[in-house]
Amino acid sequence: MTTHEIADGRVYVVGDAIETLQEYEGEAAAIFLDDAWARPRRYGHFGVEYDTHPFNDEQDAEGYVDTSITTKEVIDACYDALMDGGWLICDADDWLLPRLITHIQDEWGDVAQSYKGGGYRKVGGVTYTKSDGTPDRSTAGMYLSTGGYPVVFAHKNETDRQTAESARQIASNPRDDYDWGSVKPISPYESWIEGLVDPEELILVPCAGTAPAALAAESLYGDDARYACIDNEEGAYEAFKQRRQDEITRVRQESL
Repeated sequence: MTTHEIADGRVYVVGDAIETLQEYEGEAAAIFLDDAWARPRRYGHFGVEYDTHPFNDEQDAEGYVDTSITTKEVIDACYDALMDGGWLICDADDWLLPRLITHIQDEWGDVAQSYKGGGYRKVGGVTYTKSDGTPDRSTAGMYLSTGGYPVVFAHKNETDRQTAESARQIASNPRDDYDWGSVKPISPYESWIEGLVDPEELILVPCAGTAPAALAAESLYGDDARYACIDNEEGAYEAFKQRRQDEITRVRQESL
């Protein structure tokens, strides 16, 4: 495990997601989790070359690269790492979405049904647009374009963290892939972080890749941003480092 110091209160850990999450028990105001590790047979498709693993122990491991952990174990570790009232915001896809919601409803609770306590709250998502504002339907593959991705929102126990920001955001599809297989826009995470997380509160970004949520926190709160990104690939850290530098350069140019 290697911890890269980005700045004061900001790190990028190359190592095991569950082990790292356990180090932050009860500390995170929000956790932003990506789905890139979850879908069967995703490895090798569309430039994806990072480890993948099954949702639970009962699933056939065929088509996965890494079967030492499961998605359920990652979700459970996220629960422990959240402070009471903290939010899990999890990127998904059509395969992961129903399994993710069912697990959270069973293990965390179902606020959408009871309007009490914690657990599953809502499905939102990100819709991609082109530079002219029209929908971007260029998702790779011949079997229907998705034009974005769903996002699941849940919180640990009751919460007073509330926001009127939309769970459904519109954003341009990132143009640069930074030699990484899954790169998502920053602006949706800015909206959600600004609504649910205060400056100097910790966010965790497991399975981070280029970590748009961490960059969103830095864009919003500058030196008051606190985050820990986690990925098991050194290449993910290199992609994040380049994307972060590009964001810093962009912000400087816009301020001139």
